[in-house]
Amino acid sequence: MATTGTKDQLIFRDRVRVDGYNDLEALEGFNRAPLHGILAPYSQRNPWKGKIRLNHVWVEKDYGDTPFLSRFYGEISLHREAVALKRLRGIEGVPVHLGRPKSHLLRMTRVPGIPPDKLKRGELSESCFHRLQTLVQQIHSRGVAHGDLHMRNVLIHGDKPSIVDFSTAYVRGRLPLLDKNFFRIFQLLDLERLYKIEKHFFETGTPPKMFYLYRLVKRIQ
Repeated sequence: MATTGTKDQLIFRDRVRVDGYNDLEALEGFNRAPLHGILAPYSQRNPWKGKIRLNHVWVEKDYGDTPFLSRFYGEISLHREAVALKRLRGIEGVPVHLGRPKSHLLRMTRVPGIPPDKLKRGELSESCFHRLQTLVQQIHSRGVAHGDLHMRNVLIHGDKPSIVDFSTAYVRGRLPLLDKNFFRIFQLLDLERLYKIEKHFFETGTPPKMFYLYRLVKRIQ
């Protein structure tokens, strides 16, 4: 894909390669500049969902043109994702938070890869899956649980996994009185998704013991 963008964006792109996204001046210039990437096609199918603009360097989520209730919800979800990404800064395989120039916008780095559901059995190596398990452990160790770790939110690039879309993530400290319980629920949801991936590709794995409400819903289904 051809490189596009303003002068500030190109300076930002070059600096982050060297400085690892620690150049605050470049970040400020980047967030002042309008972005002109490709509009992701799936964002337009549902008017209640925000737009997603992207190129090979960054991703921008935008709820500015959605109906009021959608924008209200979108700003909450963007805030949650921003908090989670800041907490996870420095973990390889997680997008880097770049900023929120407006309340309805969130900018982050783009991570490469394709979701596992686009892979055939045998195309996901055991070593890559073990790296995915380690990545989830690292995320949990920072006090973040994804909570929606379906295959579309996992990306595989070569033998390296990444995890994206932390809009539903739970971050420790959000609900002090119920913090431990809520975090454990979200952890279990992540582990259950990992088990499903392992079962699908390798026909092995031990399912985690899920919380009562989850087991009750599964029985009803």
